[in-house]
Amino acid sequence: MKQRHWTKELSRILILLAIGGLIGLVSGYLWLSLFLFAGAYIGWSLWQLKRIDDWLRRNDDSHPPETIGFWGIVCDRLFYFQRKHQRAKAQLRHELDQFQNSLSSLSEAVVLVDEQGLIAWCNASAQRNLGLRFPSDEGQSILNFLRDPSFIAFYESEGKDNEQVQIAAPVDNDRMLAVQISHFGDGNRLIFARDITEIQRLEQMRLDFVSNVSHELRTPLTVLMGYIENFEQFSAELPRMAAPLQQMSQHALRMESLLRDLLELSRLDTLPHEMHNTVVSMPRLVQMVCDEARLSSVGAGRQIVMTAPEELIIFGKQSELHIAMLNLIINALKYSPADTIVEVALLQLDTGLEFSVLDHGVGIDLLHIPRLTERFYRVDPSRANDRGGTGLGLALVKRVLSHHDAELVVSSQLGKGSRFSFVIPAHRITQAVNIDQLSRQLQQ
Repeated sequence: MKQRHWTKELSRILILLAIGGLIGLVSGYLWLSLFLFAGAYIGWSLWQLKRIDDWLRRNDDSHPPETIGFWGIVCDRLFYFQRKHQRAKAQLRHELDQFQNSLSSLSEAVVLVDEQGLIAWCNASAQRNLGLRFPSDEGQSILNFLRDPSFIAFYESEGKDNEQVQIAAPVDNDRMLAVQISHFGDGNRLIFARDITEIQRLEQMRLDFVSNVSHELRTPLTVLMGYIENFEQFSAELPRMAAPLQQMSQHALRMESLLRDLLELSRLDTLPHEMHNTVVSMPRLVQMVCDEARLSSVGAGRQIVMTAPEELIIFGKQSELHIAMLNLIINALKYSPADTIVEVALLQLDTGLEFSVLDHGVGIDLLHIPRLTERFYRVDPSRANDRGGTGLGLALVKRVLSHHDAELVVSSQLGKGSRFSFVIPAHRITQAVNIDQLSRQLQQ
């Protein structure tokens, strides 16, 4: 098709030159005639170009200039592409309007910033919760409005899209916002801010309730345990009461353990997430925990094999890590046969320091693994009393590990055993070899 238009146009040029040549031969001015006819064609072409340029410059919906020949084909094609571009532009604007309308209807604050951090758009919720004014604040840096140091650090760290930071609302310090940043395009970002004031209030009420109830129950429980102990001294005189008293004592001890774990969880929940400045010798701590597990009721006569380096020191909280490690080892002893070995290992990796507990017991169905760290969740509720646990052990482990930038990893096969592990990240490991000297340095 294109070749045919060019052929027609070339034929017109040749005919025009032939006419000019014939007139030149008749008049005796061949070259002058050819020059004039060629100049006329060039002038006509330039005039067509100017008309097309004027039409394009107007940038309106008018039709292209009427012309003939190849320039007519060019005008028709330009008009076609112009219409196509306008339709695509209208469709894109429609989709953009729908997108903005959708974001505008969200209760969350949404701010669109470009690669330089300048505000390009925000919804009504952002104007209410972040104090923005649109479009008057368009082109301003988002950091001029969100000046919280934690947000600035989060913004400049290029964090992952699923991470968030909590800050006080710029317009009301009594309100808390959870802020997420989603990256798209060439450096553009969508900032989402959700009001979590009510959620935090309810969470604090829950924590206060658990803490208060736990404290209130300790006193009557202590009284009951005291009476039970007194009655047990006379169990020989009342043989029928021996079994009930023993059962009451077991349940009282289990309740005491439950309250202790609840109070510890409540304490950990209220602690800020920060880097501990105390040092911990991990091999010494693991040795201590293994010895304590061997002396426990479930570890009596059991074999625990420990593998650890001679010395390796981290920054952390020894009392918290002690709770986590002991819970993992006691669980392994509870859920594995008495004639099997529980393997405890401490291994330095490129990513940090790995602590693992491997048993060869009953194993865990993969269905239950994601919920193991939920409070009071049990794989087999019918056997809860036989095992003697509180259902809070792994919840405590999870909370302790979160304070040490670590996560619990569980792998298991039914009938073959389970492996519980976590990795203390490399930035918490120190190269110091004398823990006593390092402790003194930190205290100075």
